[in-house]
Amino acid sequence: MNIRSEDLGNLLEKEKTQGVLSPLWVIVGEEPLLALEAGDALRNAAKELGYSERVVLALSSVSDWSPLIDAATSVSLFDDKKIIELRFLSSGPGIKGAKVLAQFAELVPQIDSTVTLVHLTQADYTTQKASWFKALAANGNVISCQPIARAQYPNWIRERLRRQGQSMQESALTFFAEQTEGNLMAAKQELMKLELLYPGKELTLREVEDCVMNVSRYSIEDLLEAIAQGDVARTARTVNGMQSEDEPMPFILVRLSSFLRDTLSLTVNRQAQVMPSVRQLATQLARRSTPAKITNMLARCADLDRLAKGLTVQNRDDVWSELKTLCVFLAHVSTRK
Repeated sequence: MNIRSEDLGNLLEKEKTQGVLSPLWVIVGEEPLLALEAGDALRNAAKELGYSERVVLALSSVSDWSPLIDAATSVSLFDDKKIIELRFLSSGPGIKGAKVLAQFAELVPQIDSTVTLVHLTQADYTTQKASWFKALAANGNVISCQPIARAQYPNWIRERLRRQGQSMQESALTFFAEQTEGNLMAAKQELMKLELLYPGKELTLREVEDCVMNVSRYSIEDLLEAIAQGDVARTARTVNGMQSEDEPMPFILVRLSSFLRDTLSLTVNRQAQVMPSVRQLATQLARRSTPAKITNMLARCADLDRLAKGLTVQNRDDVWSELKTLCVFLAHVSTRK
């Protein structure tokens, strides 16, 4: 069964009333805070139900995976309930590990006294098609801990505030979201700080500004989204953030150029073959632009690539300044009819 991280609490409460936990849980996702909290929730629920013995295994593609089967089948001297935690030290289990995992997935549901928690930082398309992952998913609960979508982030903040008996004025909420964007771990720490300083009240913009540091993180995905949505202010803020975080310019230009080539294809043919992961954003920009404009922007990307490599480019000097100008222009273009 596939479970969203935000639904885990309700499911655990239901299982606790029944006095037993499902035997197999798989935590998948790239959002560290949500994955950590899911693991904590499962461990706490297991502890409440008497799963007092804990076995932690960290295995890689070259490890001996037999201890996993041994941990599941061995009997405690005190006949205690057991929780097994498996952490991957590599992107996959390897051939031998895959066979053991498939066997293990079939075995665990038959053992009433054991709960197993598998930690996976990510499960891409290839992983999800692997036989060992399918076996885990078929016999257990898969908890998805993906990054919070930008549109849903304010609601995530509101819910956290509600849990600690607080709220925020809309202006304060907007400011907090901008300052912590893309960094849930830091956002949680800032919310805990606000709880200590201003318990049980509605927070004003001034109170939040005085307390919260700028701990936002920015990625090339954030930049492409801002450009496609025509959000000029966010585009400029994202470029500034990437510069302060010293993001590698060659990587940015490769991704931006690839995105613009996909957009160019879609301006010519709406049915053009582009990667599914960028189709929606590229389509947004293509609808509001022209082949000539996108072609011109690709030429400017080539100029920036030469500039980043230390070569002289006429009328261009600072690569970050030029990148911001280019990206802001793209965002502005995407708002034109």
